[in-house]
Amino acid sequence: MNTKKRLSEDIQNTKEILLEERLVTLYEDEIAHLLARKDDLEKVGRLNEEEAKEVEEAARLYNRVFARNFYETSGGRITDEEFLPLWEREDELKKGLQKIQSLEGEKKQLEKEMDIVIEEEADLIQMTKRAEEKRVNQKAVFRSFVIMAFAALIFFVAAVLYFEFPIREYVWPAVAAVLVVILFLVILYHIQKKAVESEKLYRMMSNHKFNSKCRLESDYQNIGNDLKYYYEKFEVLFGYISEEQWKLFEFCAKVSAGLKFCGEIEEKAKELRQVLDKYHLEEIDAWLYYPKALYEIPKRIQCLERLNYRQNICEQAMVKHEREINQNRNNE
Repeated sequence: MNTKKRLSEDIQNTKEILLEERLVTLYEDEIAHLLARKDDLEKVGRLNEEEAKEVEEAARLYNRVFARNFYETSGGRITDEEFLPLWEREDELKKGLQKIQSLEGEKKQLEKEMDIVIEEEADLIQMTKRAEEKRVNQKAVFRSFVIMAFAALIFFVAAVLYFEFPIREYVWPAVAAVLVVILFLVILYHIQKKAVESEKLYRMMSNHKFNSKCRLESDYQNIGNDLKYYYEKFEVLFGYISEEQWKLFEFCAKVSAGLKFCGEIEEKAKELRQVLDKYHLEEIDAWLYYPKALYEIPKRIQCLERLNYRQNICEQAMVKHEREINQNRNNE
């Protein structure tokens, strides 16, 4: 295996490890939030009667205001149970979808550029091979004529010394012949030198094109890894959102936009936050989407089951990616 190929594989393996570590961090953060919510439910369950009543009153007031405005805005087309999971992570979902769309566009553009670069690199490789063949041929021709000229010189010297060739009578033709040979050798030398330079130029262009292809491949892999990250995030982390809810996403975004401008909801949300902060809950904003779990036991149990399910899914995914990290490191 050549150095370039081995280096490319090492870089690719490193990027795979970074992707796996990124996914592990994603699941670790999600699990931390889920555990904090479960801890919040335990804190609410340990409140005394007076404290629990204060939390219940604040949560009921908020839920009453939210429900009234929600049904007025939605027109009864969706239920709050369909809407709340989408509303809870609306900004994250929007940013993720926009990022995926952007990355897909960049990926297609890179694919086009890579096709062009690969084709140009193949042409340059062929040109380099032809230039190399030409250089070898020119070198062989030049060496052949040098040997022939050297042999002719030896033959001429032998003729003068041993066969008493009358050199004085043919001095000018001999000088002319020598000059012609020298001129011819100079011409052949420059042709050979030009062939060498031409080969060097094509090799330099070919290496430059190879490096350009490597950069594009690296960018392509980075985009591919980003897409893997976001696709898995949507598949696993948001796997609890049903297909029917996804179909309602655009409509839910319109409902959400209407609710954001409702001052009454914001006022009651602020009051609920203050009460929850008073009793040291960690995921305060999360309970604005599930206020019934703060005062209805069945809803609390249902919420806890949902949190346990999501935690289990995230833990399984995290273990899988940790295993992938170990395998990739062992392959280094």
